[in-house]
Amino acid sequence: MLKNVLLYHVVSGRVASSSLRDGMVVDSVQGGSLRINVDGNGVTVNDVAVTQADITARNGIVHAIDQVLMPPEDVGNLADVLTSRGFGQLVDLVVTAGLADTVSNGGPFTIFAPTNEAFQALDPELVQALLADPERLKSVLLYHVVPGTVLSSALSDGLLAATVQGADLRVNVKANGVTVNDVAVTQADIPASNGVIHVIDQVLLPPGNDVGNLAEVLSAEGFSQLVDLVVKAGLAETVSTGGPFTIFAPTNEAFQALDPELVQALLADPERLKSVLLYHVVPGTVLSSALSDGLLAATVQGADLRVNVKPNAVTVNDVDVTRADIQASNGVIHVINQVLLPPEAAGNLAEVLTTERFSQLVDLVVTAGLADTVSNGGPFTIFAPTNEAFQALDADLVTSLVSDPERLKKVLLYHVVSGNVLSSDLSRSAMVPSVQGAPLKVSVEGTSNNLKVTVNGAPVTRADVPASNGVIHVIDQVLLPPEEMGNLAEVLSAQGFTQLVDLVVAAGLADTVSSGGPFTVFAPTNEAFAAVDKATLDSLLANTEMLKSVLLYHVVPSSVYSPQLGDDLLVNTVEGKPVRINTAFSNGMGSITVNGVNISRTDIIAKNGVIHEVESVLMTPQGKIVDILAADPKFSTLVAAVKAAGLVDTLSSDGPFTVLAPTNDAFAKLPEGALDQLLTDTESLKNILLRHVIPSSTLYSGALCWKTHTTASQEQVTTHRDVFHHLKITSGDKRATVLTPDINATNGVIHAIDTVI
Repeated sequence: MLKNVLLYHVVSGRVASSSLRDGMVVDSVQGGSLRINVDGNGVTVNDVAVTQADITARNGIVHAIDQVLMPPEDVGNLADVLTSRGFGQLVDLVVTAGLADTVSNGGPFTIFAPTNEAFQALDPELVQALLADPERLKSVLLYHVVPGTVLSSALSDGLLAATVQGADLRVNVKANGVTVNDVAVTQADIPASNGVIHVIDQVLLPPGNDVGNLAEVLSAEGFSQLVDLVVKAGLAETVSTGGPFTIFAPTNEAFQALDPELVQALLADPERLKSVLLYHVVPGTVLSSALSDGLLAATVQGADLRVNVKPNAVTVNDVDVTRADIQASNGVIHVINQVLLPPEAAGNLAEVLTTERFSQLVDLVVTAGLADTVSNGGPFTIFAPTNEAFQALDADLVTSLVSDPERLKKVLLYHVVSGNVLSSDLSRSAMVPSVQGAPLKVSVEGTSNNLKVTVNGAPVTRADVPASNGVIHVIDQVLLPPEEMGNLAEVLSAQGFTQLVDLVVAAGLADTVSSGGPFTVFAPTNEAFAAVDKATLDSLLANTEMLKSVLLYHVVPSSVYSPQLGDDLLVNTVEGKPVRINTAFSNGMGSITVNGVNISRTDIIAKNGVIHEVESVLMTPQGKIVDILAADPKFSTLVAAVKAAGLVDTLSSDGPFTVLAPTNDAFAKLPEGALDQLLTDTESLKNILLRHVIPSSTLYSGALCWKTHTTASQEQVTTHRDVFHHLKITSGDKRATVLTPDINATNGVIHAIDTVI
C-alpha cells in the first residue's frame, strides 16, 4: 500500500513547471490520474499547493507539495467518502431509495452532491412527497449522477451531461466558477475508488411533466406587464400554444422605466407593439448553454439580437440577462432588466444622435451638409464623440473647421465606417477604412471579462446603440484624420521625443522627416537614448554618416500600422538592413517587439506617416556572430572554443542562427580541468557548442521564450521566464539564465547566458 501511495506522486519523464497547464491531467506511475491547475495564485496538483518547483536532479525534477496525495483506491468507495465527508442527508436518502449498493459497488460515477444545508432548504412538503415515493426519490437522486469519472478538468462551458436518471445536466464554466443547472460547484474532484464527487449548494430537480406553457409561467413568475402587453398585441394564443420559443422577458421594472410617450404610442399602435414584443422572441428552445459570445440570434420579429457571453455576465444587445433557463412546456424564458427596441423603433442615425443628446455632433453634421446622408443613407457605423469631447478641442481648430465645410466634412466622415459594424464584429487589432478614406485603428484589449475597445486610442465608452440605418459607438475624444495632424517632425516634437529630434537635425534629416514619406518611425524615447553609453553616442555625433545610418535603421518606407506587424515579419528599413518584428499575446494583453525591443506605444499618427515608440535604440548590426563575439572580451573563452571546434566558418555563414552564448564566467563554473579536456576533444566540444546554437532562425527573446527548440546538435532546449521575468534555458539537467538578450548580428542574434548547458 505504501508503494502504491508513493508511486501516485511520480510522473514519468522530466516535467518542468513551464510545461504544466491549467486543467492538465497526467498519469502517475501508480496508474491513477493527477489533476494540475495553474492560476494567479500558483500551481496545484489535486488541489494541493506546489510550494517549490523545478528542483533539478540528474534523473528528473522534484516539485515540493504541502500534503500527501492519496490514490483513489485508497480513499474508499463513493458511499464511504460521502459518509466520511459528512453528507449525512444525502447518504440517508440514498439508503431510503435503495441505492446504497449501487453507490458503494457500482460505477464509476460522478456525483454532484448537495450539502446537508441544500437538502434543508427544500420545501418540507416536497421532501415528504419524495420520502413517500421511493421511485420518485430515486429519480431525483439519479439526476445528480453522471456515468463515468468526470473530473472538473473535463467540464466545458455549455456541456450537456446525460445523467443516470436520463435527463441532461447543463454545465457552465466561467472565470468565477463552475455551475450545473446554474447551481454552484463549491468543491470539485473529491476522489473515490469508484468515481468522483463535486459538491453543490442546491438540490437539482429533474424536469417534470407538469410545467405550464410560456404564458402560464410568465404569469406565475410575476411578469404582469409583459403578459398584459402580450394580450393587447393579440399574441396570447401564440405564446400559450405556439412554439417552441425562447423569450427574453423584461421585468415589470423594465417596462416602467420606458418613456411614457413611447408606451402610449405602442399601446395606440398594436402592430408596432407586436413588433417590439416579437423582437424579444427567438424561435426554438435556446438554453443559456447554447448562447455563445457574439451570437446573432434571428428573432420572430425579423431583426437580430446580439448575444455576448462573458465570465461574469450574459447580455443581449448589452442588456443583462439576470436569470436564465426558466422552463416552460413550449419553450424557455431568460429574464432581462431592460426592454429591447428593434432598430426601426429607435429611429435613424440622426434621430438617435439627437435623442441621445449628441447635440454638438448633430449641429456639425448639419453645418457640413451631411444631415440627409446620416438620416437616410447607410447603413453606417458612427464613432460618436460626446459633447464634452468636442468642448475639449482647441477652440481655434473648431472655428477653422466650422468656417470650412469641406474640411469639417472630412473630419466628420473620419468617424464613419460603411456597414453595420457591431462591437462583436471587432477583432483584437484591425485597420478599418473610414468613409473619409483614411483608416481607423480599432483595438480590443484585455481579458474576456474586462474588454477595452479603442479607436485610434480613444476609448469606446458605450457600444452598439442601434438605429434603423446603422449603429453608434460612443467615444470620448474627437478623431482627427492624418491630414489634420502635424508632420512626423512636428508630432515627434509634440510627443516629447526631443533627443530623437535633435539627432535627426544633427544628421541632416530634418527636411526628409518633415516633408518626405510616408514613413514608419520606430522612435526611441529620451530614456532609451540616455541608456546608450556615452562613448557610443559621442562617436555617432562625430560621424554624421554613421548617425544617419543608425537613425534610418529606425525608419520604414511606408505607413505600417500595428495590425500589419505580424509575428516573425522582416521589414526593410530605409537604411537597407531589415528589422524583425515579433508579436505575442498572453493574459489578455498583446506585445510587439522589433529586434527584441519592446514597442511601448503604437500608431501615433502624423500627416506623412506613423510612429511607434520603442524602449531602446536599435543599433545596426556591426558584423556577423563570430565578429560580435570576438569584439566582446567577456566571450573570449567561447571564441577560443569555437575556433578549436572548427565552427568559425559555420557561424560566419549567412545563417541565420540564434546563439546561446556562455560568458567567460559560465565556462569558469565548469569542473576543474573540464575545459582543457574539451579543447583537446574537438568532437565533444563541437557537440556541446552546437547545443548552444538554434539553426535557421533569428529568435529574439520574445520569440525564444515559452517554447522548445531543436539545436544544431539535434538536442532540445526549453525556455521560460521565472517570477522575476528572467529568461531561463533548460537542456537536460542544466539550466542557464540569459544575462544579456538580443545582441544583434547580421546573420542572427546572440543571447549571453551564465551557464554552459
